[in-house]
Amino acid sequence: MKTKLVPFLVTLILGCAWAGAQAAGTPQRSPELQRLVKALSGTWSIAIRIEPSDQIPGGGLATGEEVWTPGPGGLSLIENYHSTGAEGEMAGIGVAWWDVNTGRFQVTWCDNTNPTGCTVLKHGAKWEGDQIVAVDEWDSAGKRTTSKEVFSNITRNSFTQTLYQGETGGDLKRLMTIKATRKPAPPAAGSAP
Repeated sequence: MKTKLVPFLVTLILGCAWAGAQAAGTPQRSPELQRLVKALSGTWSIAIRIEPSDQIPGGGLATGEEVWTPGPGGLSLIENYHSTGAEGEMAGIGVAWWDVNTGRFQVTWCDNTNPTGCTVLKHGAKWEGDQIVAVDEWDSAGKRTTSKEVFSNITRNSFTQTLYQGETGGDLKRLMTIKATRKPAPPAAGSAP
């Protein structure tokens, strides 16, 4: 009796889970996420200008690549980042998704220079007119620090990312500017050169 009961219970539980998922319907991408995916999806060459700072007194340049792809079910946008230059080698991955409860994108960013591995942006990101603005805050050396990243001049083939940072409530200083240029899509397999 016990051996027949276990498969029955497993089948019942899986059936209920499937029925619940069907009743809930298929998740839908928000208009905000659809706009973000349309704006950034693709492979981009990046040229970076780093402003002078304590870490890099003379400032500097770097180059690299960003690849933006829709996440599972098209319900998120994933960024793969790699650059080399004045800051050394940097690799990172970001995930953004629309949170209907907060009315903004939630953003998680992980990179090889972050001592904790990953960060969830405290204030997420949102569209402000034709720009995407992401804001984070944290405590550093007893002070509250704010960072802001602005994606501007977004066209089909280019955009600009500008990163700012400073003490919360004060003026934010530009850290770097990234100019992105869309790379052409590779030819389809089997197509003539």
